[in-house]
Amino acid sequence: MLKRIMIVVAVAILIGALAYSNMAAEKDELLYMKQVLPQTNFEKISNNPPTFKTDQSNGKEHYYVVFGEANGYGGPMKVAAVIDPLGEIQQVVVVESRETPSFLNKVLKAKFLDQFKNIKANDPIELGADIDYVTGATVSSRAIANAVRQGSHEVAVNQLGLSISEKPESWKFGLAEASAIILLLAVWVLSLVWKKSKMRYITLLAAVIIFGFWLKIQISLSSISALLMGYWPPIHSNMIWYVIVLGGLGIALFSGRNLYCYWLCPFGGVQELTSMVRGRSKCRRVSNQLLRLLPKILLWSGLLLTFLYRNPAIGSYEPFGTLFGLTGTFLNWLLLLVIMTASIFIYRFWCDCFCPVGAFLDICAKVRRRLGKLVHSPEKVTQHQMPMNKTE
Repeated sequence: MLKRIMIVVAVAILIGALAYSNMAAEKDELLYMKQVLPQTNFEKISNNPPTFKTDQSNGKEHYYVVFGEANGYGGPMKVAAVIDPLGEIQQVVVVESRETPSFLNKVLKAKFLDQFKNIKANDPIELGADIDYVTGATVSSRAIANAVRQGSHEVAVNQLGLSISEKPESWKFGLAEASAIILLLAVWVLSLVWKKSKMRYITLLAAVIIFGFWLKIQISLSSISALLMGYWPPIHSNMIWYVIVLGGLGIALFSGRNLYCYWLCPFGGVQELTSMVRGRSKCRRVSNQLLRLLPKILLWSGLLLTFLYRNPAIGSYEPFGTLFGLTGTFLNWLLLLVIMTASIFIYRFWCDCFCPVGAFLDICAKVRRRLGKLVHSPEKVTQHQMPMNKTE
């Protein structure tokens, strides 16, 4: 009974935090202006999207600053574009971000924002045509481009009287999306239909190569938070996000088994490869119940932080980006070194002791199994309740 009460209280706190964050007001764009054009006078001329007209010190020149917003892999990004009177973009600044830090840092280090300079505000601003994306951070690159396009086109039409040559949104489906779908279907067939558990090592190796080192994408606490908070990227241009995140979650909800972690997680696959250094049989598994409870505590804490601050990236601590994206702080690399070293001696050390994604998918699978028992065994519930009714 106490355990159930604690679960209800924990869920209630998360729901309350999410409701509070949705009611909290957004920061005023005026607070961002100093990041973009300091020491200028400005006036707000439009609310949707927020647009400002700035006057330079000589009183002869003015610029437009417009704020656009789009969802990245981990959450929304607010981007400011500075446009001159001739309709050319002079500067692009990310003024607020809830994106996964490793992806955003990769974009900024590649000087991706410099590509927008001198592009016409009424150009299509299409990723892959007008702008080159950053390898390993395609979703973040596309989100910034979408935000700049959103704001720039509004200024071009409403302030400068220009016509726009906007191309219709096209669905992005290529080798990456096809590979992810095939891998998900393979896991479904091999684990649930044919029940070939030994084939798990093949799908794990494929996931390390495809999801990890090639696509650099996996289910993370950031993506789970973004999913729950409604920060969904546009499906037509980010289908890979939906395939992997909703695919892994869907398997758990439909099968009642957490297949993603043991068949598809690239970081889990790397840990299994690491355990082969000493031999799988020599690696022990974490048996301490308190340590095995830790991932659920970290999951709850991470979700609480992201809900309160409305930032999916703030509660994320996973080392995926450091390993597969080769980016991170000194502490990120130190954490990765500790995990990889421990995995030589302890089988799936990260998964059992720290992984919030595994805890979330385990909960989803458990809920599915509980609901399945209620649906398929109604007669047992009735028989259990009959003696109570007679007693009454």
